[in-house]
Amino acid sequence: MKITAIIQARMTSTRLPGKVLKEVNGKPLIEYMIRRISPSEKIDEIVVATSQNSCDNPIVEWCNKNNINCFRGSLDDVLDRFYQCTINRNSIPGVIVRLTADCPLHHYKIVDFAVTEFLNQDLDYFSNSFEPYYEDGFDVEVFSFESLQEAWKNAKRPSEREHVTLWIRNNPKFKRCFKKYRDNYKLKLSVDSNNDFILIEKILDDLYNINPLFTIDEVISLLNEHNEYLEINECSKINEGLEISLRHEKKKTDNREK
Repeated sequence: MKITAIIQARMTSTRLPGKVLKEVNGKPLIEYMIRRISPSEKIDEIVVATSQNSCDNPIVEWCNKNNINCFRGSLDDVLDRFYQCTINRNSIPGVIVRLTADCPLHHYKIVDFAVTEFLNQDLDYFSNSFEPYYEDGFDVEVFSFESLQEAWKNAKRPSEREHVTLWIRNNPKFKRCFKKYRDNYKLKLSVDSNNDFILIEKILDDLYNINPLFTIDEVISLLNEHNEYLEINECSKINEGLEISLRHEKKKTDNREK
């Protein structure tokens, strides 16, 4: 069964525009991520899925320059972007691994863990990062093509179209499992703000040159030793983008009902 990792990427982040191509020591964040997940023994191909918006041309140019598969789809209907990306591969994958390009510290062993759990339990959906026990910055979602297709056909709310797996996660008909890779992980390490970026820069400065494939355990140890690093982004909030989407959606619904 073919397993495709789709990395969601865009330049138009409202909180930190252009974040996926922001550089640390001459390398953009997306390059760190792809280098660190590429040793995966479970993934058959990696595709960057960005939008058709001209603002995302730099992502496409970077992918082309570095021989990375790239697909362009809807800017706002990210569920459709994933579905179109999937059905436009040379062969349709049976399993999709969803990753986001704002997680430069990601690691192939966590991806392989998630895929293994998904396959061993014969699931429709698996994630290692879930409310309230997030594994933020190392988030993996794994789901079947059939689940994605059903979501694409049936998800109607704007939040369900913007956030790829929301309809699947909220639908009890699917066989789902949520399990962290490291139970002691309680960090916010995805890049949503400039303070997040500064923290990631410090981590990469400390660990990457010693071992480009440093593990999540080494990240945890580093931040346990340097609690002052965590003060850099202590105001950052996990999953704030989803909360904003749901809040705006509720406001529109309430206004219509008045």
